Amino acid sequence: MRILRIFDVGKGRSSLNTLHFKYAVEVERTGSITQAAENLYMGQPNLSKAIMELEDTLGFQIFERTSKGVLPTEKGTRFLSYAKNILSQIEKMEALSDENTTCESLSLVISRSGYIASAAAKFAAEMDPSGKIRLNVRETNSVQVISSVAAGSFGLGVVRYKLLHERYFLDYISDKELGVIPFWEFDSMVTASKRNCALGEEFGYQRIGEMTPVVYGDESIPYLSFGEVRREAKSPAADRAIFVYDRSTALEFLHLLPDAYMLTSPAPFSELEKYGLMQKKCDIPNERCKDIIVFQKSYKFTDADKKFIDLLSEIKNEAELMLR
Repeated sequence: MRILRIFDVGKGRSSLNTLHFKYAVEVERTGSITQAAENLYMGQPNLSKAIMELEDTLGFQIFERTSKGVLPTEKGTRFLSYAKNILSQIEKMEALSDENTTCESLSLVISRSGYIASAAAKFAAEMDPSGKIRLNVRETNSVQVISSVAAGSFGLGVVRYKLLHERYFLDYISDKELGVIPFWEFDSMVTASKRNCALGEEFGYQRIGEMTPVVYGDESIPYLSFGEVRREAKSPAADRAIFVYDRSTALEFLHLLPDAYMLTSPAPFSELEKYGLMQKKCDIPNERCKDIIVFQKSYKFTDADKKFIDLLSEIKNEAELMLR
């Protein structure tokens, strides 16, 4: 939605920016400035400032801070009702421009994974370049995937978690009132440079302990603190690790450092060849994982969504063939 329209509220007052309406609605939905800022991908101070500017323009307080979180005032409740209606009307107005135009669109937030990103890229490659295209893809950690879909920022999400933590994730997804489609359950593979010629058919726990793990530094588990997440990881090389925050950096380290490894999902041969990598089975405990697709329960799957899921299944099947 392009929420950029400005409404004049009268002489002597500033104008209202409907982007601020979206901010206020998200604060009401989450009951938290911190969580709303996270869902909106902005800093908490910036969101707080925007809400204060909106309240100053309106001339009354929208929210009050309580022990139960951020709650709307009486006038704030009425304002938020009007704001939601205005945002809804704007969406309908913008939709008028698309009625006579064929548009391929996909709104997707995913856990960092090669086969998932490959499916998104293949989807993009098969889009009609002469038509109207809207492709919105974001890679992040699994908790952020869930939060983003719950906030309505993306239509579909692909979440990855260890089976060891399944109860935490399913409870969190239930709290967010999201629908779930189980997709793939697999044992993590050790991914490393082909130059690591000392590796046999399977990585032993002792051998892995001599290598340097590459891990995502922002991995989260619902209801667990950052320290608890790190303790849960139990890396064989507990005294060293390379923390990264995007998949391209991880691949660069794996490609350039012969002693580096990463625990990932099985990958198709084409992706491994592209980066000069190989995969082997490992005997690290508690590394069985599951990928699931999440969406708002009211969400209606589009043809583009179904096409992406078909491509995801196709690439997953290719990766599974590598295990045989």
